[in-house]
Amino acid sequence: MKRNIIHIIYPADKVVSFVHESDDTVENILEIAFGMFNHGSGSESELFLKSNYRSLSVNDIVAVNALYFQCLSFGWKEVTAEFVNDLEDEVENNPNMIYSPWHALQDVMWNRQDSVMETV
Repeated sequence: MKRNIIHIIYPADKVVSFVHESDDTVENILEIAFGMFNHGSGSESELFLKSNYRSLSVNDIVAVNALYFQCLSFGWKEVTAEFVNDLEDEVENNPNMIYSPWHALQDVMWNRQDSVMETV
C-alpha cells in the first residue's frame, strides 16, 4: 500500500498534514480528504473532529504527494506551488483578514475572478 502525504491548506491560516495509506487514485484521495475535513459528511476524521478547524471549502487547497489542487464548487483544479504561495501572500495581506482568513480568501478569489472577466 502506498503512503500518500496529504496537506489540507487553509490559505493564510493553517496547514494540516497526515499520511493516507492506500492505492487510490489522486481523484479518490481528494474526495476522501474532502469528506474527512467536512462537517456533516459522515466520514469526518478524528483529527478533524477533535480540532477547531472549519470545514474544507471552495478555494481551499489540498496537496497530495506534492501535487496541489484547489477545491471548486464541483471538483478540483490542479494548481502550482507558485499559485499556492501567491494565494497565501494575497490572503495574508487582504484587508478582510481582520475578520478571518476565510473572509480574506473569498475576497481575493472574487477579485481574481473580476480580473479574469475584465480581460475577456
